[in-house]
Amino acid sequence: MKKIACALRLLGSLQFGLILFIALFALIFWGTLFEAKAGVEFGTARFFDAWWILVAGVLPFPALKTLALLLFLNVLCTCIFRIPHTWKKFGLLLVHISILVLIGGSFASSWSRASFAKFGLEGGTVLIDPTEGASFQILDGDSAGATIVRGDVGDTVSLEWNSPQKVCGYTVYFGEFFPMTEEKFALQFFIKRDPFAFVPYLFSGLLFVGLIWHLACTLGGRKR
Repeated sequence: MKKIACALRLLGSLQFGLILFIALFALIFWGTLFEAKAGVEFGTARFFDAWWILVAGVLPFPALKTLALLLFLNVLCTCIFRIPHTWKKFGLLLVHISILVLIGGSFASSWSRASFAKFGLEGGTVLIDPTEGASFQILDGDSAGATIVRGDVGDTVSLEWNSPQKVCGYTVYFGEFFPMTEEKFALQFFIKRDPFAFVPYLFSGLLFVGLIWHLACTLGGRKR
């Protein structure tokens, strides 16, 4: 038990956290240069959406997922072993908890989100998810947007550039307009779903409250 406790304390140490931040900075710097040369999609898949990368094709180096997991464990152990569980330190604890929420939410989002494209004809129905019955009907459209009828509530809404609409929990974005004949056209839609899209807002709220709490306790202690 003592060895496990020592290992957990080492995992939550400031030194280990500093090593992780240095490795994270090196990965982001390296990955950004690689993206500029090879493209964003290839760079993201190799550096930021993977667990390991090979340096010179031989030496393994932790990619973003591995560093994020280690940082999660480092912050968690810091909350358990290093930060006093008192009201005066509650703000500092809340700041660390916000980081845990952000990292954990990012992992959950990467496993659960969906993103795909759909095509539809004027007057036709676009089926998003047959298991949930998520769909919408296209009434009309042009190069600037489209008018659709949401199948879940039956109301008519407009889709325009950067103005998506919710359909059965999915976010539908207007894509492109394809004239087929003088009276017929097709439309492309981009559809996304992320049950954990609220995580960045929760992280921001917890971080703000934690910083204000910590600042108030610090200034209040100095005045005394």
